[in-house]
Amino acid sequence: MNDKREENGAILYGVPKVSYGAFGGVTPLPICMKAAANYLGIPLDYAEAMVRCAAAFRLTWNETRWDGGNVDVEFTFDDPSKVFRYALESLGFASNLISRGPETTKAQFSDFIKENIDAGIPVLARGVVGPPEMGLITGYRHGGDTLLGWSVFQDYPEETGSVRFDESGYYITDRWWENECTNAVMSFANDTGEKFTIKTIVQNAIEVMTPRMHGDYAKGGYAYDAWKKAILDESQFKKDMIGYLLVERLMCQGDAMDCLADGRHNAGAYFKKLAEENPSQPLYGRIAQAFASAAAGAQKMYNVLGGYERGEKQMQILATREARVEIAGLIDQCKAADKKALALLQALVKVV
Repeated sequence: MNDKREENGAILYGVPKVSYGAFGGVTPLPICMKAAANYLGIPLDYAEAMVRCAAAFRLTWNETRWDGGNVDVEFTFDDPSKVFRYALESLGFASNLISRGPETTKAQFSDFIKENIDAGIPVLARGVVGPPEMGLITGYRHGGDTLLGWSVFQDYPEETGSVRFDESGYYITDRWWENECTNAVMSFANDTGEKFTIKTIVQNAIEVMTPRMHGDYAKGGYAYDAWKKAILDESQFKKDMIGYLLVERLMCQGDAMDCLADGRHNAGAYFKKLAEENPSQPLYGRIAQAFASAAAGAQKMYNVLGGYERGEKQMQILATREARVEIAGLIDQCKAADKKALALLQALVKVV
């Protein structure tokens, strides 16, 4: 650790950078879990972070509209706070989180941030710079009016109009409270020493993957059905449709592919490691294979669309009936792989 004390401030230098693609992942919460934990000397790889908070097992689709928030981790469980609480509790820390409500004050957030930074603990925060995705606060100045840290959006000029940058690369902002997307702060304080067991992790995976409706949102196996229905709805892909609508369609398709490619790949990696460490339990390896199959299906969808980009080429391919029929078939393949993984998890929970 390398902290610098200032008058009315403190900065923790050396916290690993948080960004899309950091540690090979694209889900901000587990990226931040790993960065903060590693800074504190806690061994944690990205795959384990994905599995422990349960984000690796999620898939959600809004049945009423093309929803750019479909894959937000807050939809992992039906209780939106669970995925954030489990990010802490699964690693053996007490649920240490403040959410922003009508009565919440800037001072409450500021005091929480200062207390943790002064103790040498980075703060995980939704918002601060850009939309309400998880990032890290690594320091403060001017008694907490100014914050420093990492945001997955700090390299996007459209999100950093009032943001400055420290020589370390950290963002610097004194407009963090004015950003209404700054809606929660949490940290690895209050070590309980009670990490989630494998059984608890499996139970959570089963809860997340069980097909169900929650309001307008289809989850688990039902999400695949809703996604496929939307993709095959010709009324949603008219030849003369306005460009921004096709951008919206591609964004939702891309997010769902990313969710599976990132989540199921890392779930597979986690259970593959368990299989190697526990050769007498064949279920670990079979679960790993099922998750790897779901991830492979998502990878094939990228190929149908001509790559990972989300540009004009991909939009035009998505607009064709032929491509969407092929994608629908791959959605069914991913659903079948998830169904197999869920059945195997249900068998595993009885013996671990």
